Amino acid sequence: MKWLNVLGQHGGIATLRQLVDERVTARELTAAVREGRLLRPRRGVYALLSAPPTALAAVAGGGRLSCVSAARSYGLWGGVDGRLHLRVPSHATRLPADNSVRHWVDSDRHRECWRVSVADCLRSVVACASRETAVAVLDTALSSGLVTLETVNDVFAHQPRSARAVAGQSRPGSDSGIESLVRQRLESRGHIVEQQVHVAGVGRVDMRIDGVLYLELDGYAYHSGREAFERDRARDAALALAGKRLRVSARQVLEEWEQVAALVEGVLVDSENRGMGSVR
Repeated sequence: MKWLNVLGQHGGIATLRQLVDERVTARELTAAVREGRLLRPRRGVYALLSAPPTALAAVAGGGRLSCVSAARSYGLWGGVDGRLHLRVPSHATRLPADNSVRHWVDSDRHRECWRVSVADCLRSVVACASRETAVAVLDTALSSGLVTLETVNDVFAHQPRSARAVAGQSRPGSDSGIESLVRQRLESRGHIVEQQVHVAGVGRVDMRIDGVLYLELDGYAYHSGREAFERDRARDAALALAGKRLRVSARQVLEEWEQVAALVEGVLVDSENRGMGSVR
């Protein structure tokens, strides 16, 4: 089944033209759709049964994933905006669902028919999302190796000064969007944040604040079993020997930030009062 390999190379969804160019016949595709082995979300477009639902929705609506929706498709932070962000040609007659955000363009061609390129994704995030979300997307793109700092500079070289300023705040080190949010928020409060710090006997720690406080951030799926729980307790014990330490969850960062910030700064003040000092 050659169409299986071709679709895989295009992320699970491809146009008839792309498939025919790889010597897949229309007869093969029609038979596969009839037999339930392929989907046809719209005329002239074919998709694997495993294609992401958001991608299928984008294609069915005549657009492509853009902004934070495209960011998620690349494995990056997508913020808390759950709406479907689509790039839609200005001449489109079939409009996406009402809960979508439409990014209109005069023309739109790319190798993948269901999402924008990485460069377009990053530019649209900076143009559409909040500054904090945009920096977090860029941070996770850098940390994942999807782009480099040089690539980011090239992507935004001809963008407005405000967009270049946002891009200039990004840096590698955040393994998750939550880590980036914490880094940004603490730095805006005047703290020095070091990320992915190696601690003897512990390994890599998410961040160290003002050279004193080690901070660990748990994702939504953390502590899924006894083994993970015990591993965290062992890390906490080792970090206790290295200095001050805190562990907070993604939910706390997103929903209780002021309490988290107060806790962090309370520990730092306590450290200063005890004569531990600070690198600030």
